[in-house]
Amino acid sequence: MTGWVDALPDLVATLTARWGLTLVHHMPGGTGTTFLCTNAVLKLTPEHDIAAHEARALAAWSDTPAMVDLLDADLARGALLLQAIRPGTAATDPAKVVPHLHEASTTGFPPLKARVDFLFETLLTRRTGTYYATEHHRARKLAEDNVKPVLLHGDMHPGNVLQGPHGPVAIDPRACVGDPAVDWMDFVHGGYDLHGADVDLDRVHEWLTAFKPFYG
Repeated sequence: MTGWVDALPDLVATLTARWGLTLVHHMPGGTGTTFLCTNAVLKLTPEHDIAAHEARALAAWSDTPAMVDLLDADLARGALLLQAIRPGTAATDPAKVVPHLHEASTTGFPPLKARVDFLFETLLTRRTGTYYATEHHRARKLAEDNVKPVLLHGDMHPGNVLQGPHGPVAIDPRACVGDPAVDWMDFVHGGYDLHGADVDLDRVHEWLTAFKPFYG
């Protein structure tokens, strides 16, 4: 990671020249870094598999205005060129994006259980120093239930939905395939208006029970 950071200025210079970008400001990220430019957003990560996975997901959602547009990519450099969302403030009705995202094709994406394993075995353990085996087992069982699968955002929360000119727009997907209830967890937990969406609230509450360590 240190080597990638050291090489970042040259990488940014190469990509801004290639795409004719003018940087406005820097926005650090969890798995990389993002630069707001005058007419686009430049997103970079040292983990090129993550960039490739996000590019595939954005292509799957290319027909819906509820997801940020992918303008171009240089996957060999871990770079994505994304639509600049204006005004880009916190969305007033972030839950509205969820049904639109669930309409996309599920072909070619990993199962929800793989995402569950990563969240419990890696992300949560790293964050808390504790492995929550009981909750992980409960979430794994839910992920394996016979529920009609959809393409999930995979990291759906209000912070990953921005206000666009014509409504809310999702960003930063970690796409996987599985139970639609998963993408509703943060909105049910936060008491958001679900706008009469066709969502199984019992399933959402089961997932919230399993994911309780993430909300502690």
